[in-house]
Amino acid sequence: MRVTGYDTTQAATGAEAVAAARTKPFNIALIDLRLPDTTGLEVMIGLRKILPLVESIILTGHASMDSAIDAIKHGAFSYLSKPYEMGELIHKIKQAIGLQEAQADIVRLASFPRLDPSPVIEIDHHGAVTYLNPAAESLFPDLYDAGLEHELMRSLADQIAKLRESRQLEATCYEASVSGRAYELHASYVHEVDLTRIYVTDITERKRTEGIIQRLATTDSLTGIVNRHEFSRILSIEMARTDRYGVPMSLVMYDIDNFKRVNDSFGHAVGDDVLRSVTDLIKADIRLTDVLARWGGEEFMVLMPHSNLEGAYSAAEKLRLTLARESFDRVGSVTASFGVSEFVPQEDANALIKRVDDALYRAKESGRNRVETSAPSALANETSRSLS
Repeated sequence: MRVTGYDTTQAATGAEAVAAARTKPFNIALIDLRLPDTTGLEVMIGLRKILPLVESIILTGHASMDSAIDAIKHGAFSYLSKPYEMGELIHKIKQAIGLQEAQADIVRLASFPRLDPSPVIEIDHHGAVTYLNPAAESLFPDLYDAGLEHELMRSLADQIAKLRESRQLEATCYEASVSGRAYELHASYVHEVDLTRIYVTDITERKRTEGIIQRLATTDSLTGIVNRHEFSRILSIEMARTDRYGVPMSLVMYDIDNFKRVNDSFGHAVGDDVLRSVTDLIKADIRLTDVLARWGGEEFMVLMPHSNLEGAYSAAEKLRLTLARESFDRVGSVTASFGVSEFVPQEDANALIKRVDDALYRAKESGRNRVETSAPSALANETSRSLS
């Protein structure tokens, strides 16, 4: 039999039909209930084992109507009584193909989580974990038992509850850490089946890369301390905090004396060693709350929160003496000049930096290896203080 618009294969027996299914898959099977070697019901069952989505239309005479109904109960799509009209057959074929396409879509969609190489988790409206794809089972074998108390899920519990309550379709994103690995969780509510589906992505390497990029962007590559750009950002934050709470804050700027001679006499590699050694000495002698930064070349900044001019001056003098007493490999003695300035409320960063830079300049002009200050009243009438 040929049906217009469809590619057909004919089989005279049930065995031939099953053999054909193995070599040339098809969508619809028109099966006569009475076959030379078996029953149509047996053929239908055999075809389903090979082609799970195949739809069967049973062809029957009036005498075998009960058998046709039995075939429907066993999964046949429909039946036609012989003799039948071709138009009726075409109509049933189209219906069967439509059903098969819908079932194929369901199977395809259902297979997405399982085939996904990343973990996929499903949670019901009670908050219980109802499904883990193979990737999730492998990585988090205790997730079924722990549920929302699992360290992967614990901080996401409230967001999942909000998703369910609001029936929000947009995904919510969260990061979690499990056994030293970092994960990004995307959770969304699936309305059709009343569950929350969570896709988990391992972002450990991404976080490590972000950390490296962050360090490169905020630290000086030679000394490992804060660079100028990051220091400017921190300074702005501390100035705003000082303005708000009325606590003192001071800035120290120092410059290694005659550093060009070090580079010219011993080479830049030795000069770099000196910069690193000086940085280590200063870091060891300042408070944990202070921020040390390389401002440029041999110039450095120290931000001192909760320090007035007197306190910052004393700290700078201590740092000056520490450097002056140290003997550096191949170079010997190294000194530094310091400028100190206290932040004035409502003062901008440029004005503060200019005052501390001016104080440093006076220290160098006055013979180096000194500490000079710029008092808060300097905006109106600058005074200086020096130590010979």
